[in-house]
Amino acid sequence: MVITEIGGTVGDIESLPFLEAIRQIKYEVDRENVLFIHVTLIPYLSKAGELKTKPTQHSVKELRSIGIKTDIIVCRTEKPISKEMKDKIGLFCNVDGDSVVQNLDAENLYEVPLLLHNEGLDSLVIKKLGLKCGEAELSEWAEMVNKIKSLKRAIYPDNNDY
Repeated sequence: MVITEIGGTVGDIESLPFLEAIRQIKYEVDRENVLFIHVTLIPYLSKAGELKTKPTQHSVKELRSIGIKTDIIVCRTEKPISKEMKDKIGLFCNVDGDSVVQNLDAENLYEVPLLLHNEGLDSLVIKKLGLKCGEAELSEWAEMVNKIKSLKRAIYPDNNDY
């Protein structure tokens, strides 16, 4: 199994060769062995008090135009996304509402796997790829995150002399 992140913004000319490369992979290894997960930002407009889905809809449309059909959409957001909003994103992006996963901003990077597990991303990937495996065992990871969150002082002084 290979997991590859293609950075950048969909539509930027710099990322086109990389997007073309992943588009071609599905033909080399068969479509049922490929899963496209699109990570996208759902911006929150504080003055309006609402999350905006239009940028996500446009980026998914841009991916479709170059031959990449998104299977799962992971939505980076600072505010929780409702079931109705997930369904709306799914409807306008041609995925099931259950294939739209929120990725709330975290206090630290190590919390992200736990947040994504709580959203069911790992189970969704396993289901879509038809893999057989047991339940995720994240107790040690959760313990590490709790230790990090319970630290009383910074390792480096505030003046950044490190």
